[in-house]
Amino acid sequence: MNWRALQQPETTADQIDLDRIEAPAVLAPSETGVCIADRHPVLSGRVLVRFERERGPVEQWLPCLMSVCPRDGDRVLAMRAAGAAEAIVVGVVDGYRRRVEPEPRITNVRAIERDESVRIEAADGRGLVEVRASEAGCVVTLLSKDATLTADGALTIEAETLALRARQGAVSVKASEDVEIQGEHVRLN
Repeated sequence: MNWRALQQPETTADQIDLDRIEAPAVLAPSETGVCIADRHPVLSGRVLVRFERERGPVEQWLPCLMSVCPRDGDRVLAMRAAGAAEAIVVGVVDGYRRRVEPEPRITNVRAIERDESVRIEAADGRGLVEVRASEAGCVVTLLSKDATLTADGALTIEAETLALRARQGAVSVKASEDVEIQGEHVRLN
């Protein structure tokens, strides 16, 4: 048998037409898609993403990174780690639609009787906050001896009427700029 005849003919680099070689069909390690459902019926942390591919649209339920919370209509970036069976949504791409702060979803409701309260505790068992109902309305009690209410930006407290009371001791108001008090009448002492 002539082994030489069975071997493929030798080619030189000048004889290869690179434009005629087709690339293998491989999924990209990252691609963008559109979130079309932001809540899986059973599994938490998964969203339904539609990808537009050459063969037509493909929809997949994909897990999201912990801090990524896409909403319906968001364009998302999905990446496939080497050896992973599925892609992971790693971010929401801004700039494709007007960003609107989503309405908060009620995730937990607890109905309480008049003699009950809802209490939040620290990991060590110290009481932090207690919420209860009274005849006058909602009562929120900060349970630690000292407490601080902070905000990185502006803090607004708004109500029909507002009263600040110190049961014992002084009231101190400090500002790094002007202090402005507006009212129909301002009574001091």
